[in-house]
Amino acid sequence: MSAFRPALCATFAAGLLLAAPAAEARFGKKSSGTSDSKKDDDDKGSKVHAATPIRSSSQDEAPSYSPPPSDDDCCDTAPAYSRSSYSAESYGEALLAASELLAIAVDTSEGARPVDMAVRQRAPSPPLDVRMGLNVGAMGGGTAGDVFLGIEGEALGFAVQGTQLTLPTDDGTSGTDELRLATVHLTWAAVSTDRMRWRVEGGVSTAVAPDITFVGPSLATSLEVCVAGPLDVEARVQGTAGSYRQLDASAGLAVHLGALNLRGGVRGLILDDAGKVDGVQHVDRFVGPYAGAGFVF
Repeated sequence: MSAFRPALCATFAAGLLLAAPAAEARFGKKSSGTSDSKKDDDDKGSKVHAATPIRSSSQDEAPSYSPPPSDDDCCDTAPAYSRSSYSAESYGEALLAASELLAIAVDTSEGARPVDMAVRQRAPSPPLDVRMGLNVGAMGGGTAGDVFLGIEGEALGFAVQGTQLTLPTDDGTSGTDELRLATVHLTWAAVSTDRMRWRVEGGVSTAVAPDITFVGPSLATSLEVCVAGPLDVEARVQGTAGSYRQLDASAGLAVHLGALNLRGGVRGLILDDAGKVDGVQHVDRFVGPYAGAGFVF
């Protein structure tokens, strides 16, 4: 903007010079009858500048006072160049003052613009991380598959996870038993850095078994640590106490390939119905590997 200021002032000054009328031609004169006025000025000039007769030496030593003529020609006694020089000087001062005012306006606008931008600039919204994925594995002689979705801000968020277990029957009959587990948690990142994120979670969990459905309070914690480049170590522990007992723990490695994450590890699961079905306590323990993929946005 500092280089633009002189150019703007020069442009404004040139516009005034081109648009303003010539001061010598119109100062103190009417716009009509130019030729007649010029002729009258020539006649008046001849009257003003007429030669004075030579007087005697005595009169030169003590000149007598003669009052100025009372006719209208007194206005033309001033030299012509005084009017033009006064006009040019006044016009130049006006032009200089206008240029200075323009420069002050430019400086004021230049100084105020960053302030206006700072006031109008909206505060940046906190970033949101979206995590989703699918894991499959072998567990208890059957299969396990789970899906998860998590949305987080700088510290707070929520996470949903669902698991389905397809297991052989425990009494030797044909067929399979299916167990469906789900958790809905609010999450809080107690520690969040570029290389580590530790979350504390709380919410509810459900377990749907062949003959009963459980709902109970749930707590969990998870940890993600970057160990080298795109390689992370992941661990998670979730527990439920109350109408039934559940302990779900997993640990593994994850490789970040841009938005795509590939992971694998080991998962262990303990389920205890506390004898709520038939008065006999049934406890199942499962351990097995898992692998999966997910996306982070």
